[in-house]
Amino acid sequence: MYVHLHWHSTFSFLEAIGKPNKISAKAKKLWQEAIAITDYNGMYGAIKFIGAAKDDDIKPILGVELGFVLDINTIVQPDQIWSVVLIAISDIGYANLMELISYANTIGIKWKPKIDLATLEKYWEGLIIFFGWVRSWINKMLMRDEKPEKIYEMVWMMQNVIGKENLYLEIVAQDHSLSKDIAQINQFVLQMADHLNIPCIVNTDYHYIDASDKLPREAALCIKDGKKMYDQDRRQSSGQYHIMSEDEIRSILSQNAYDLDLINTWISNNVAIADRVHVKVKLWQTLFPNYDTPQDIRQLYDTNKDQLIVADTN
Repeated sequence: MYVHLHWHSTFSFLEAIGKPNKISAKAKKLWQEAIAITDYNGMYGAIKFIGAAKDDDIKPILGVELGFVLDINTIVQPDQIWSVVLIAISDIGYANLMELISYANTIGIKWKPKIDLATLEKYWEGLIIFFGWVRSWINKMLMRDEKPEKIYEMVWMMQNVIGKENLYLEIVAQDHSLSKDIAQINQFVLQMADHLNIPCIVNTDYHYIDASDKLPREAALCIKDGKKMYDQDRRQSSGQYHIMSEDEIRSILSQNAYDLDLINTWISNNVAIADRVHVKVKLWQTLFPNYDTPQDIRQLYDTNKDQLIVADTN
């Protein structure tokens, strides 16, 4: 049974629509046993998602889509920031996701939240990483006419950090006749997967729940971009980015002339990743970091803690 591993909820603010409980309910309706939420730059909907998935007897897969650069200290322009998806497969992985998100939204906040290779090397344990869609570095390097060898080198660097078994390439299940960009990136990803012997997964990168939600999602994009629905230059989706059934995904991939054995392998890889996920988040508790109080502040507290300061209300 197919498992969606790349998805955005209403917590990808104004980029996607769909509450966590509705997502879980749709997965249950499609007889899918697990589903992921990988919102942009944070896991704000994670706890709601865990609760809803538990009620629906669905395995929740927690992840995030973050910006990525090789070195956070190097000056880069917005179009040089790539995207990667990270999924937690263990409790350590979940903790490391929180570390990476905090880093991205503080130290790596310029232009957009992002991490770099050195930070990933510090917090890679318990994580699966994948990329290959139009926001990834693969596509951005292709658009700059970079040589394939240079793109391969980037993947090797990533493998050396997180391990070959934790890195996947992503095929986007969208109609190639509607998007030349997706057709091009999928073709290159397949070439690279074959050349580097890297397994592929397949996702729709969904941003809304039902096919009928396409227009409301575009309305959300208009709100974010300060556009009107009748503006010619507003953002519009050429493909279908709802939560698809396995039959819908297979149909699109077949229309794109992919071999049945390849399709079966990709779907099996999605399921295999879901099977590796064993994250138990303890609910109904508040976690705060422990900070060591400086010695001078401790002394000041000890000196004055017994004194009662009464405000003059006259």
